[in-house]
Order: sequence, then structure tokens, then C-alpha cells
Amino acid sequence: MSYLPIYKTLSSDTEITALVGNRIYEDFAPKEAKTPLIVWQTISGQAMNDLDSPANFDSLQFQVMVYSSNNKVAQDIRSLTRKALERKAWILNPALSNYDSVRKLFAKGFDANYILER
Repeated sequence: MSYLPIYKTLSSDTEITALVGNRIYEDFAPKEAKTPLIVWQTISGQAMNDLDSPANFDSLQFQVMVYSSNNKVAQDIRSLTRKALERKAWILNPALSNYDSVRKLFAKGFDANYILER
């Protein structure tokens, strides 16, 4: 379980939950999960160490991906998700895009960085 407030931030946004409900998952979505849905994961991190004291902050990079059978819906949810998170995080790569030909799902997402106070 992550200490990042990604789920809390996204699940409290009424525009997002109107489209995905509670289908916001850390690391992976259940195979039977309905779409559209959001999956996020921490992809790297670094303690912000000082020479004279322990780290007070961690710099954590995370990735958010939106999955939908409709490309426009995936893009719209990505935009709402970015809007909700960029108040607290730096968006690094705003244009991740993929298509899963097996499940026939569009994937739209972004990478971001979050400074977490310890």
C-alpha cells in the first residue's frame, strides 16, 4: 500500500467518480473489472537526504493509466485525472498512450512526481 494520496485525491473528485465510480486501483486492476477504470503505481523514488540529518521528504515518481474501450472517454478521464493531481504533483510526461488489442482497450496516461513529506 502506498503512502501517496492518489486514491484519496481521485476518489474525492466528483467529475472523476461520475465516470469511473470506485474503479481506481493501485498497481493493477482485477481481471474482471469493468471499464473505464484508472490504475496508478509508484515507479521510482528517492529520499531527499541531507548531510546533517535524515530525509524529511521523499521524491516519488508515479504513473497513472486510464483504460476504456472508447478512446475519447480515456482521453477525457486522463485530462480530469491530470487536473486533479497536478495541484499536488509535477506532471512529467503528459502523453502516454497505448492500445491493448487483446482486451480492445485504449490506455491513456501520464507520469508525475510527488514530493511526500515524511
